[in-house]
Amino acid sequence: MDSPLASPTKARQAAIQAKDWAYVNSWLNRHYAPNPVPKFERNEDTLRALLALAAANEAADEEAAMLHHAREQTIEGFKAREKREEMQKVEILDGVEHCLDETGAGNLEDLAETVAVLGTLGTKTNDVGQSIIELTKEEFEAQGQMRRVQSLHGYLERELVTLRELLDELKSDPAFETPANLPALTSEWTRSTKLLNSKVTEYQDRTTALERSSNKGATLEKVMLEEEEVSRMIESTKSLEIKMKMFHDLPKDISNARARYQDLERELNQLTQERDSMFENLVDR
Repeated sequence: MDSPLASPTKARQAAIQAKDWAYVNSWLNRHYAPNPVPKFERNEDTLRALLALAAANEAADEEAAMLHHAREQTIEGFKAREKREEMQKVEILDGVEHCLDETGAGNLEDLAETVAVLGTLGTKTNDVGQSIIELTKEEFEAQGQMRRVQSLHGYLERELVTLRELLDELKSDPAFETPANLPALTSEWTRSTKLLNSKVTEYQDRTTALERSSNKGATLEKVMLEEEEVSRMIESTKSLEIKMKMFHDLPKDISNARARYQDLERELNQLTQERDSMFENLVDR
């Protein structure tokens, strides 16, 4: 096999191939950066394919760069033209404004203020007319809302006056005042309730003792009657407790509360007498 040094043609081919591989390696490194280039078989077919791919890729990049540059130039041209047109418009409007007399300048100022207030996009008659119609509708709706708000405000003011009058009446009416002796009455009712509870317990104990010490000759009917009497007594006591708890709901008026209290006191005395009489009869038996 001939050495490249012995054949100038092969030496040139080897140099060209080395240059091509250097170009391909540089392109692959740029393409895969920052990752390493994958391993592949390096032969002439692979080199030709990679050279074609790199050339096509660079051509596409150059075309994209040219398109981007052309687009930027076009945009800059549009911006420059818009700027020139805007400056021309300003110059024309300034010239027209300088040429107007006092009446024309006033009309122009009024038109500008009208357009600014209405928020229209231009000074065309249709746009200004439509904006005026919309503004009229909004004004009519706002007036309706104001009337409803004023009506509601008046109603609330009247209700506030009524509530204040009612509050003053509640503060000044003696019927709604707390009786001065209410704490004393509450304490007395509490003591009475505790006393009744202790009496009920005592009488229950006495009843139990009587049942245990009753003679053997007592008939079943007699015992049942005695149990019924004791049950009635317990129910009466419970009813009395419920009524005593209801004392907390007495009328706030002093006279009515005192009358109600006296009625309940008489009822309590009557029930107490009946209870004592029943227990005395049981003891005598």
